Amino acid sequence: MPSSQPIRQERPWLAFLLLLAGSGAASAAPLPSASLHVGTTYAPWLWPVQATRRQANTASVSLQILPGQTVNLGGKVSFGVTARKPGYLILVDVDAEGRMSQIFPTPELLAQSDGRDINLVKPGVEFVVPTPAARQRGFEYAVSPPTGSAVMIAILSERRVQLLDLPDLPRKLQDQAEALSYLSAWTSELRVLDNGSGKLVTNNWSFDVKSYTIK
Repeated sequence: MPSSQPIRQERPWLAFLLLLAGSGAASAAPLPSASLHVGTTYAPWLWPVQATRRQANTASVSLQILPGQTVNLGGKVSFGVTARKPGYLILVDVDAEGRMSQIFPTPELLAQSDGRDINLVKPGVEFVVPTPAARQRGFEYAVSPPTGSAVMIAILSERRVQLLDLPDLPRKLQDQAEALSYLSAWTSELRVLDNGSGKLVTNNWSFDVKSYTIK
């Protein structure tokens, strides 16, 4: 398929209309001892992540689901995020069946991007997902099954992080407080590779969570 034509890629509840990705992307994941390795085909700005103990939540990140927190199958949605401090945004969805997935940024979107900072949120400035540049490339979010109650979590990283290898959930999360507690505890175990020093360093993570309903 020509790269100028959109293709549809399914997510647990959010379906993307995406341009055909032209290259691979690296993901970040916690490991018990050794650093992750980034292959030569990976984008250099996708830093690996490794486990350690630390947690902070200081950026006052705020998430809004647009047009509202009740959405209909087939409808289009977007997300507005603001923060008191700069950081790199990751959106994680926990669908009505308890499946967790990162919906922004995605490997497809990163492959189509010309810059390193497509998920950089500036202080006091609303960051809308999908971004205007992504919309021009044909990216959008359309609601798909399962119906029911779900949770969207905005994670703001102080250091540049764009992909997380999310853990498997041991059980279905019951509500937004439990989802936030789970991801907050998990990210507190992560360290981020500092590009300047090449060392794994501590990181500050901030969160906001919103419940929503799919009808």
